[in-house]
Amino acid sequence: MMRSTTALRFMSCYACLLRGTTYGAFKPLRNSRRIPRSLSSSTTSSTDDNKAWEQTSHTSVPRYTGPSEDEMTDEQRKIRDAIVATRKRTGMNGPFGPWLGVPAIADPAQALGRACRYGTSLSFQESELVILLTGAKTKSHAEFDIHVPEAIKAGWSMEMINAIPRDDAFSTEAVRDRLLPLLQDNERHSAIATFTTELLETFEVSDETYESTKKALDGKDSALVEITSISGYYTYVAYTLNVFRIPSNKDS
Repeated sequence: MMRSTTALRFMSCYACLLRGTTYGAFKPLRNSRRIPRSLSSSTTSSTDDNKAWEQTSHTSVPRYTGPSEDEMTDEQRKIRDAIVATRKRTGMNGPFGPWLGVPAIADPAQALGRACRYGTSLSFQESELVILLTGAKTKSHAEFDIHVPEAIKAGWSMEMINAIPRDDAFSTEAVRDRLLPLLQDNERHSAIATFTTELLETFEVSDETYESTKKALDGKDSALVEITSISGYYTYVAYTLNVFRIPSNKDS
């Protein structure tokens, strides 16, 4: 009888653990790689990284989204069509609407964006690391929301994405303590994160950071031009999204 009672208690406790794991009552260790830490308070499933991210900017009410179809000049329509042609999935979502209000800005801006996004020697994954850090520092929730799915497609885990300190929590120390330990197995990623963070925090980089990043990126000064350009361009994007309160596309 005693053994039977003990067995029943064990099975009951085991069932509770299973229920806790499913519904969030069971809390894993903070460093668990199976269930990533989230910036939000909600509990998410580790089986689907795409669903682990909760957007915060998709409900923003924009101040200005650019000229309406009736207001557009022929020049603006031409630029709009060129943007849409190269961004078939997202179209004019993001900063392009406000930029289109000034064609002389919109045309070179979208060309620079295309070059920074697709014309550098950095991998897609490396570029997304720079972009997420930039969105985090500039408090651009829309930029961060838009690029989380892109970062996941590029190979980043939600654990890494959630480790990026954001808004007022962003600092060189926070990146060093929270993010860099997850990148320590890849010298390039660590160097890119360190360079980008220092640039965002101090608006320059030290000789030590410059040389160590250059060394990690095959000794190419041009790679540092690319990191600087990507971060600079997406800072401009972030400013636009922030000022005009452009929401992310919930379906992106």
